Amino acid sequence: MRSHPLSFVALASVLLLALASCGGTGGGAPAEEAGPFSQAEEAARGTTVNFFMYGGDDATNAYVDDWVAPQLEEEHGVTLRRTPVSDAAEVVNKLLNEKGAGDDEGTVDLVWINGENFYTGSQAELWFGPWAEDLPNARYIDWESPQINRDFGYPVDGYEAPWSQAQFVMIYDSARVEDPPRSIEDLASWAEKNPGRFTYPAPPDFFGNAFVEQAFYQITGQVEPYQEEFDEAAFEEQAPEFYGFMNDLEPNLWREGETYPETSAALDELYQNGQVDFTMSYNPYYAQQQVEKGVFPETSRAYLFEGGTLSNTSYVAIPFNAPNKSGARVAANFLESPEAQLELQRRNVVGGLSTLDPQRLPEELREEFTAAPGPAALSLDELRENRVPEARTEWLLAVQDGWVQRVQRK
Repeated sequence: MRSHPLSFVALASVLLLALASCGGTGGGAPAEEAGPFSQAEEAARGTTVNFFMYGGDDATNAYVDDWVAPQLEEEHGVTLRRTPVSDAAEVVNKLLNEKGAGDDEGTVDLVWINGENFYTGSQAELWFGPWAEDLPNARYIDWESPQINRDFGYPVDGYEAPWSQAQFVMIYDSARVEDPPRSIEDLASWAEKNPGRFTYPAPPDFFGNAFVEQAFYQITGQVEPYQEEFDEAAFEEQAPEFYGFMNDLEPNLWREGETYPETSAALDELYQNGQVDFTMSYNPYYAQQQVEKGVFPETSRAYLFEGGTLSNTSYVAIPFNAPNKSGARVAANFLESPEAQLELQRRNVVGGLSTLDPQRLPEELREEFTAAPGPAALSLDELRENRVPEARTEWLLAVQDGWVQRVQRK
C-alpha cells in the first residue's frame, strides 16, 4: 500500500533532504558488509530487533506481535520489538537527523516502508545494502517483476525486502446489483441510471485517492507515463478530461455529490446499511473478512475493473546506522518465508497479499496461496493477472490536488 508506510512523505523530510548528501539508491553500507546469511543467523541469536512500523492497523499489529514475534523467537532466538509510528515519514525524518548529526548507531533496525519515503531515504543514503536479494527466501520472489523491483516507479536495487502487496478492488452487493460496471465509464452510466447509489471517499482519504487515481488511469487510457518523472505539461493537457468526467459523475452520487464520505470507514457504513450499493478496498480479501465478521451482507462480492487495478508492494528496509543489521536480515528473511506469508494472507493485515511467486513455491503450497478464501474474494491468480502499478508520487499529488480544486471546490 502507499505508506502508512504508505502515505506521502512529510514536508519536513523534503526540507531535511536538502541538508543530506545525495547519491544512489542506498549507500548506507557497502554490499560486502552484509556477509553470508549464515553468519547473520549466528550473530543474531539472542539479540533484539527494533522494528519501526505503522501502528494504526490492529490486525497487522496482532500478526506481528502474536504470530511473527513468537515464531521468530522460537526458530531463530531473535526478539522482535515492534515500535509503532503514525507514518514511515517519521522514521525517515529521524534517520535524516541522525545522518546530519553523524550518528553512526541509531535505534531503528528495521522499518516498514515504501514509495516516496523510501525514495527520500535513498537520495540521502539512509539505507544499508544491497542485501534483500541475497536472503534465502528471496528465491521465492520474482525479482524481474516491476511490481517487485520498482517501488512507486523507483528502483529497489536490493535495498528493500518485499513484505506484502495490496490491490484495489471494488465491492458490491450482488443481491442489489446483478452485473457490476467493469470500467469507470460503465460506472458513470450505472450511476446515472441509479442516482444516489454510489459514492467514494473524498481525497486525501487513502481509498479516495486510490479511486480518483484509478479513474485518472482509465479516463486518460495510460499507465506507463505515470511511472516516469512528472511532466506538468502532459498533466495539464490530460487533466481537463478527467475533471470533466468527475464533475459529470457528481450529480448522480449519494446526496447528489454535495458531500462525500470523509473516510473509507464512513463509506463502509453507508454500504453495510444499504444506503449505497458499492464500497472499495485496497485489501482484496477485505470483503470476505467483513462478511465472515457479519458486518457486510453475505451477498457482497469483490471485483476488478477491466484493464487492471492499482497495486503496490510494501517492503522492509534496514537503516544505514541500524545497530542490529544481522538480526534485521534474519527477521526480514522470516517475514518472506512461505509460512509467514501464508499466515499474512489468512489475516486481515494491511495489504493482505503475499509477495511470493506461487510458481516458485513447493507444489504442495501453491493451492493454499492462490485459492480465494471465500466467495466474496478473488483468487490470487485473477488478481495477479490484472494489476497496474501505482504512479510516482508527483503524479498522485497532482491528481489529488486537482480533484480538490477542480471537482470538490468548483
